[in-house]
Amino acid sequence: MRIQKVETILLRVPLQQRTITDSQSTVTDVEFLQVILHTDAGLTGYGMNWSYTTGLKAAQVMVQENYAPCLIGKDPVMRKQIMKDCFFSNHFVGRVGAARVGLAAVEYALWDLACKHANLPLWRYLGACRDKVKAYSTDGGWLSWSLEDLLRDCHRLIERGFDAVKIKLGRPDPREDMHRIATVRKSIGDKIDIMTDVNCAWTLATAKQYGARLQEWDVRWLEEPMKPEDVRMHAELAHAITTPIAVGETIFTREAFRDYIAEGAVHYVQADSTKLAGIDEWLEVAALAAAHNLPVIPHTNVQHKLHVQLAAATPGCIMVENCYESLNDMWEEPIHVTQGFYNLPEAPGVGLQIRDAVIQQHRIG
Repeated sequence: MRIQKVETILLRVPLQQRTITDSQSTVTDVEFLQVILHTDAGLTGYGMNWSYTTGLKAAQVMVQENYAPCLIGKDPVMRKQIMKDCFFSNHFVGRVGAARVGLAAVEYALWDLACKHANLPLWRYLGACRDKVKAYSTDGGWLSWSLEDLLRDCHRLIERGFDAVKIKLGRPDPREDMHRIATVRKSIGDKIDIMTDVNCAWTLATAKQYGARLQEWDVRWLEEPMKPEDVRMHAELAHAITTPIAVGETIFTREAFRDYIAEGAVHYVQADSTKLAGIDEWLEVAALAAAHNLPVIPHTNVQHKLHVQLAAATPGCIMVENCYESLNDMWEEPIHVTQGFYNLPEAPGVGLQIRDAVIQQHRIG
């Protein structure tokens, strides 16, 4: 089997819900980059990556101009060598960021071909440890929600079977954040997990002062409290407060995760394969976390079936985030949460193929 053609498609898909806001972003739509590998064996591999609103054009150019020449004529079984060739084809202009986002989309398409050749979905191809995956929800905890909306949505999610919800922090006055968390905890009781997410907005002083207060309301973790590049700052915070620290959605390399773990700066490893170089590097980070007895909680499920399937094959992966549910039906064979759990797909492949009707409606560029 040889790769004959590399195709890329860029889309911008609006969220079919209220505009959502965290401490850094206001999101009305999401961009997707679909990478399609056509082979001479009749199999087609689909990869994908995503970004808020704009930015994926750079990744698309990387795929078209740098990675495609490394793919044409190659046997997709040689995935790791192909990925190495792609990585070094442009490492002087970007070893992380858009370069790696595009690289992950290519790697997913190579994995998709391998799974389809074996006639297995990814989770079965990897070897599974569970046949359903627990979900927790972020869709009720956005920063722009009023306190009344926040309470209503948390109860709505609990009624659907979720027993864990995440609430965004990062308002200009952190005392407002504390009031919202305290009110939610009082309203939903002590049997539901509450996670919090600052999206990198706090300073170390703010994180120490207000992160310490989260213990009062039995918060399961404090996510991305500060900028991710500063490992030592997170280590200082982790040793100063009792609330566990979660990081990962803006960390791009296994070496960075290694440093976080070595410094004792993380308790929940939120590895995101779309920010790493794909599935292989995600599995390496998961193995590193397992070696240190740390749980893995993949970042948001905009990737749809991808992280759910990785969780099904990773013993230390205890749940997966559920977010942007209005986008679920853009995929071939969508999966949904039922009574707090994702059911797993059975179609062969990774599961990142976007429906033709969606492509026709939302293609850009």
